[in-house]
Amino acid sequence: MNIIVCGAGKIGAHAAGILALEGANVTVVDNNQEALDALSETLDVALVLGKPSDAKALQNAGVEGADVVIASTEKDEVNLLCASTASYLGADRTFAMVTHSAFLNRSAMDYSKIFSIDSLVCPAYTTARAIASRLRNPAAMKVERLVGQSIEVQQFEATKGAPGIGRHLSDVKLPGGARLAAIVRNGETYLPSGDSTVDEGDEVLLVANADVFHDARRFFRTKDAGRRSVVIMGGTPIAVWLCRALQNRGFSIRLFETEKNRAQELAEKLPWVTVIQADPTDPTVFTDEHIENADAFVALTHDEHNILSCAWAAGLGVKETYPVVARTDYAPFVKAMNMTQAFSPRELAVAEIQQRLARKQLTKVASLAGDELAIYRIRVGKDAPVSGKPLSELNLMPECMVVVIEHDEHHGVVPDAHKVLQERDVVFVVVRKDYEKDLRKLFAVR
Repeated sequence: MNIIVCGAGKIGAHAAGILALEGANVTVVDNNQEALDALSETLDVALVLGKPSDAKALQNAGVEGADVVIASTEKDEVNLLCASTASYLGADRTFAMVTHSAFLNRSAMDYSKIFSIDSLVCPAYTTARAIASRLRNPAAMKVERLVGQSIEVQQFEATKGAPGIGRHLSDVKLPGGARLAAIVRNGETYLPSGDSTVDEGDEVLLVANADVFHDARRFFRTKDAGRRSVVIMGGTPIAVWLCRALQNRGFSIRLFETEKNRAQELAEKLPWVTVIQADPTDPTVFTDEHIENADAFVALTHDEHNILSCAWAAGLGVKETYPVVARTDYAPFVKAMNMTQAFSPRELAVAEIQQRLARKQLTKVASLAGDELAIYRIRVGKDAPVSGKPLSELNLMPECMVVVIEHDEHHGVVPDAHKVLQERDVVFVVVRKDYEKDLRKLFAVR
């Protein structure tokens, strides 16, 4: 695979290194000779000096024969122009890194279509989504993200006293957009029917639209249903995305920002969040705000400050601590200080690109329940047996269940029984082990 990475900054350099190690032929384009020289010392990649958005520089890098072009400079507008130019010049697929939320808000304007870009990747959004999934699902044994932040998938233990315990699932009125996709009992895993029951101690796999997931989970788990307190340090773009992801999900959020104008801006932008102009690591502020009682502390400034702040918060009683750490060589320190989990924006962004590059008509995206079940992403093929009929009329159970319909790379929905699949629809299905051959026939995978 021939890949051109435009921009030799942190994300571009990381992407170039990861993709080169996977066997791709990588070319890096940048107008900074020192940045290119630094890459040449550690990576086996081709280097082109020039402006990443300049057509001549892209042609020198071989854009006409490129399978993928990744625009990863520090400026959104440059990345959009770079990826759009690469698409026009013949690149097969293009990715553009963006930071500003306006570029991801498709309700106003779809910039990816306007600029003929295959995918927009926002490291801040991707990181916030990962943190939010962990915060929303503290009791999860396994959490998967299928479509942006619009769908939640969680495997957890059913607890005593939950209203859905011991009842036929046909009598359990889950919120619309929620589906129980699997039950694990005594080491055996099965896809449930309306006659199935969930018993105390069972592990269940719940798939739901994000806006109803919290309510659906309460049917099978009571222990973590209360409101959770989250303290966020740093008013960065990640903080904004994170607050939006946690809105109306049972969270009390306090966001600390030391810069006055930025704090005022965030208070206006995020009215459901308590924005405080202060440093939460100031001992007086920490004590006055009783931060030791918070369920989680998320640090979003710079690496060293994030690590030290989380270690300090954990030492004073905060249960969960989540630093954002860009440098991979800091991983041993994070582990040694017993922080809950660190998140790297560049690693998450590159992992998202890798995931999209690996997509085929049928792609396995997750293994669940000890590999007894798997989740596949499938594009419905021509004349597929599943096309043209409501889901309720398809003979898929007990081996297969359609759990999500993908609208685009950031949005999807859990379908109801009346949904009719059509050619080129993209769906996520939960299937039993060794069912892939049948799956290919049902969805006409070529």
